[in-house]
Amino acid sequence: MSTQQTPALPWRPGTTQVLGHRGARGLAPENTLVGFLHAHRVGATAMELDVQLSADGEVVVWHDPVLTADKAVDTAPATREDPLFPYVGSRLRELTYGQLASVDVGRRTAAAFPEQRPRPGARIPLLGEVLQALAEVDPEVWTLVEMKTDPTDPGAEPEALVRAVVEVVRACGAGSRVVLQSFDWHAVDLAGRAAPDLPRAALAVPGLTFARGSAWLGPVHYDDHDGDLAAAAHALGVQAVAPAYASPYGARAGDDGFALVTDRAFVDHAHEVGLAVLPWTVNGDDDLAHVLAAGVDGVISDRPDRAAALVAAGRPG
Repeated sequence: MSTQQTPALPWRPGTTQVLGHRGARGLAPENTLVGFLHAHRVGATAMELDVQLSADGEVVVWHDPVLTADKAVDTAPATREDPLFPYVGSRLRELTYGQLASVDVGRRTAAAFPEQRPRPGARIPLLGEVLQALAEVDPEVWTLVEMKTDPTDPGAEPEALVRAVVEVVRACGAGSRVVLQSFDWHAVDLAGRAAPDLPRAALAVPGLTFARGSAWLGPVHYDDHDGDLAAAAHALGVQAVAPAYASPYGARAGDDGFALVTDRAFVDHAHEVGLAVLPWTVNGDDDLAHVLAAGVDGVISDRPDRAAALVAAGRPG
């Protein structure tokens, strides 16, 4: 199990950071450079993104394990002599970065986000590209990097992904503005061993990834903590916990109906054991006001514009 580390943290006590979820998913195509830059323009002070390995070992920024037709469009010539073409429908880890870069991920818009606008020509970026682009527009912006590794997938290679992510962060000189996180707590533990100076966060969906007998908890045993998410994350040695957020105000666009509501009692308990709280995904004004009043350290939102406006207006939090 990881030893508790005390790396420099990008958040500050008494303030609320606004994290653009996959950039600004409610406004622009997710996990694209244009989306991250738009999130910064509308007030995000940090970004949340997802990373995977391509077939040739590049750290690419994309959420889904498979390129789906609702988000991606092939642009390579139909006569291309490539047994993997068309690329849409393929697993990311089966495609090289060159193949992935030929796919347009800005042309489609998501029905769940009616205010999302297309950005034709946007492509899947490399993690290094995103870190460098953000540093150029604002050196204070930090990035919450979610390592997409699934312990229930026999083909998952968390060691390789963690190693590659740390190498990119080091090469970009981004160690002071990156936090590593994953639902796979084994990967989070590996990251602590590989880069103890980098802060880490434990992602969790109570009742799903955080549950008795879960394969997602790595070195942590659920029963040792009597269902206490904050205590379990503390035992993992992380600096933050990122729980799924369920709205007490009814359904929202993009809300998957998870079981945990981030309230003042949860936040206070997490703070008592030394953890920041970064709930996801909080989009509606009432929900945003709810978590701000609970005293969260950061809020991960598809609508960073709304979150930033409420923080600027001095809503409770």
